[in-house]
Amino acid sequence: MSDFFRITWLVMCKDLRIESRSWEMISTIVFFAASCVLVFSFALVREGRPIEGVAPGIIWISVSFAGTLGLGRAFERERHYDALRGLMMA
Repeated sequence: MSDFFRITWLVMCKDLRIESRSWEMISTIVFFAASCVLVFSFALVREGRPIEGVAPGIIWISVSFAGTLGLGRAFERERHYDALRGLMMA
């Protein structure tokens, strides 16, 4: 089982190294998360006052949507270079 975690760690480091070279995905995810927070903050106003206790929910929804966006783009890159087949064979 330790080999599995070592290989998983190596693949994660490789992906982070690739993503750190171009800030395209990171800037897209940050912009998307910020726009989600902004939209939800305007949507959850009642009678001119913000609804109490919804801030943690807004942040978690924004983070999960941005993470889904990032994972989709990462898997698309893996599929484009046919790296997923190599990972499955390993």
